[in-house]
Amino acid sequence: MHDERLELLLAISRRTLGIERFELTGKQTADFHLVSAEDVGRALETAYDAGLIIGHRMGRPECTQES
Repeated sequence: MHDERLELLLAISRRTLGIERFELTGKQTADFHLVSAEDVGRALETAYDAGLIIGHRMGRPECTQES
C-alpha cells in the first residue's frame, strides 16, 4: 500500500507515536518502539477521524460519478 493512505498513516504515526517509517531495518532498536496506550488510542482516533472525513468527501454528490 504505497499511496495517499499510507502517507496519511505514516504522518499520523510520526506525529502521535514517534515512528518515522514502516519498513523494517532488521535492528531491534530501530524496528521496535515503546509507546503508551494513550498514544496508541490517539493515533487510532486520528486515523478513524481521517477515514470519516475522507469517506464523507467521497460520498458527496460532486465527488461521485454517474454510470
